[in-house]
Formats: sequence, C-alpha cells, structure tokens
Amino acid sequence: METPSTRSGVLILRVWMESGREDGFRARIVQSVDGQQEPPSAVSRAADALAAVRTWLDELEEGDG
Repeated sequence: METPSTRSGVLILRVWMESGREDGFRARIVQSVDGQQEPPSAVSRAADALAAVRTWLDELEEGDG
C-alpha cells in the first residue's frame, strides 16, 4: 500500500492602501510550498495579488495528483 504524500504551503499576503494616491493599492507576498520559500514579491494591483494566490494554489495542487 502506498503512503499518500502530504503537501503543505504557506502564503502571507500583506495589503495596505497608500492614501492620497489613485494607485494606492500595495501588497507584499511571501510564499512557500513544502518548505521551499520563494523570494518575497510586491504588487500594486489587486488583480496581480489574486493572480499570485491562484498561481500558488495551482502549484500546491500540482503535486497532489
């Protein structure tokens, strides 16, 4: 009988709004999968933050098959 593999990950999404700026959205992303931490990244659009979360989830699921 095969032992199922267990994958784990951590994603920290820190978001803040810089007042007085039309493009004031800021997010810092720290992520890891199976203990392998990626360099932190930063984005200035909510769509980019959502894309980063989706990419991280997809990577986590890839090894689940």
